[in-house]
Amino acid sequence: MNTFDLHIMVYINQFSQYSLTFNKIIALLSACNLLKGGVLVTLIWWAWFKGGDRQSHNREHILSTLLCCFIAEFISRLLSLTLPFRIRPLYEKKLDFFLPYGLEKPNFLDSWSSFPSDHAVLFFSLSAGLLFVSKKAGAFALAYTTLLIAFPRIYLGLHYPTDIISGAVIGITVTVLGNIYFVPNKYLKSISNWSHSKPDVFYPIFFIFTYQIIEMFDDVRSIISLGYKSFISHGGYF
Repeated sequence: MNTFDLHIMVYINQFSQYSLTFNKIIALLSACNLLKGGVLVTLIWWAWFKGGDRQSHNREHILSTLLCCFIAEFISRLLSLTLPFRIRPLYEKKLDFFLPYGLEKPNFLDSWSSFPSDHAVLFFSLSAGLLFVSKKAGAFALAYTTLLIAFPRIYLGLHYPTDIISGAVIGITVTVLGNIYFVPNKYLKSISNWSHSKPDVFYPIFFIFTYQIIEMFDDVRSIISLGYKSFISHGGYF
């Protein structure tokens, strides 16, 4: 553990035993998908239907951002699986982390590497994309992600600060580069036009994809994991 992470974790952790109510609120923010992805995806839908002369251009940025979210999450999972395993703060015995008063230690995360933070990758990616549509909405999304999504992960000992910072850098970088290079692409414009020519097909797909963002692609991961395990169990044959 580096000095930067150590000092911040020790400082924040000293407040973990003060208020049961505050701890419960932080735990709710961390666990509730509606209060995490639900808020940001609502902004995405608002931005999609936002009128004005730039509506068509804004929609291309939204499509680019959604594509970038998927790419950024793929990069995040790849790094998590290939880099040396990093134990989460609440399981790190050397840290002497005090679990916030009134909460129970989760058992399902001890085998998941802490670096980088999937939450930071995904939601900072979305926030950065919103900046291309509306600076006010993007600034709100960045502040919301920092204070109400990222901070609870540190407070609860689920991530180190560098996990969050690295995830934010990955998400923002992929989204900014994607919006610069993907938006001029004619295929992206064709997909945007598809919402007018085939709304009965486009919007169900659009809904499912944004819903999966709220769920952090958990269902997709489960399906892929099940398929992979089935493939391996049958010796590489379905």
